[in-house]
Amino acid sequence: MNQSKRALPNLNMLVRQLKQDVTTLPTAMRAVFNWQRGVTELRTLRPATKLMMATMLIVTILGFILGKDYSWGIIACAAWLTTAITNRLIGDIAAQSFYLVMQFVGITVWHRKMAAQADSSELTGRKLSKLAGLSWFILAVLVYAIVLHFSKQLNGNQIYLDATLLPLGIVGSVLMVNGYRSQWVAWITLDVINVIIWFNQLRGFSPAAASMLALQLVMLANAIYGAYLWFFGQSAHRHDA
Repeated sequence: MNQSKRALPNLNMLVRQLKQDVTTLPTAMRAVFNWQRGVTELRTLRPATKLMMATMLIVTILGFILGKDYSWGIIACAAWLTTAITNRLIGDIAAQSFYLVMQFVGITVWHRKMAAQADSSELTGRKLSKLAGLSWFILAVLVYAIVLHFSKQLNGNQIYLDATLLPLGIVGSVLMVNGYRSQWVAWITLDVINVIIWFNQLRGFSPAAASMLALQLVMLANAIYGAYLWFFGQSAHRHDA
């Protein structure tokens, strides 16, 4: 009985927070797509970050040109989803659909968390507890088993590797939205698996495999760089300031 009474205020608080996030989503979207803020953020990025962003853009464009796979004007997430569907990668299809939804969740939550910080220029990384880490690992294993089952039923490709993409994406996205540094463990693992998947697809002459493999290699490098920034770069940046 006492546990029910304690759970009710927590549920009410979650409902109020959800309503607040939905209400502030338009404001957060305007902040994200504000061109003046975007120019300022690009101008103030670290030189290594600018180099990494430029490399990712160039490799993606060259990959599509050399692979004769053109996706001009298509949002990256939608293009990736289309490629995953063409290659019958069931786990990747589920993961990209999930990422599309999480874009809006992330915009809202980061807007709220950054507004609550003293420094609103970037989100400060948080440390994940061992118990929370174990809980997320167990959840990832359960989701993996579910995706693997459906991948077998739908005759997907590389099902044992492909089925890891959704659980790793869920863990990485939720940890990212909440500002946990441990997200990069999920992203680096996911990118390594994606490199293997698209290398195998390339050997089988699958659609868009060359461009996707090139993109995954750069994304892996970007994830390693992102992990460095979140684990070490933020503290160094605060000391410099």
